[in-house]
Amino acid sequence: MAAIIPSRLVLLDLQDEYGNFGTIFRSQLFCRFTDRARCLAYISNHRTNIRLLHFFIPKSEHVVVDADIVLFNTIYYIYCMNEAGINEMSRQYNFPMYVKIFDVESLSTYLRQAAIGILSERAERTRHEPDEHDIALQLAAELADTLGDELRQHMNGRIGEQPNDN
Repeated sequence: MAAIIPSRLVLLDLQDEYGNFGTIFRSQLFCRFTDRARCLAYISNHRTNIRLLHFFIPKSEHVVVDADIVLFNTIYYIYCMNEAGINEMSRQYNFPMYVKIFDVESLSTYLRQAAIGILSERAERTRHEPDEHDIALQLAAELADTLGDELRQHMNGRIGEQPNDN
């Protein structure tokens, strides 16, 4: 039996637009693929030994959810280019525990949020190994700081869009 791999973030980036995420996340936590076949082969080869898979896919590839929704160790994150895509996917996949649907502008937010969860879980599992525990907590804290900044920017942008009451 193969060893269990800690939870993993997998991003299918068919347009090769998100290479910068490779510098944000550690390779033990994150894989990015620009080729659908290689991505699905990786997942197929590791599916049974990844604790929890956070699979980020563009709307154009949502059909992989239909084939695999019954698998217990995958959360699908479908990123859409517009509100119409979000509405379409929300109608099709009403499984909020297993399928998250959002605008592509929020991709880094969802990636960071999932990574913080993975790192927090890793810290809990390694609490009796001080070095591993501290590293996981430090990485989670750094991502949380960045996520907080990102959410504040989003909030400030939304506040700036509000019409004046005058």
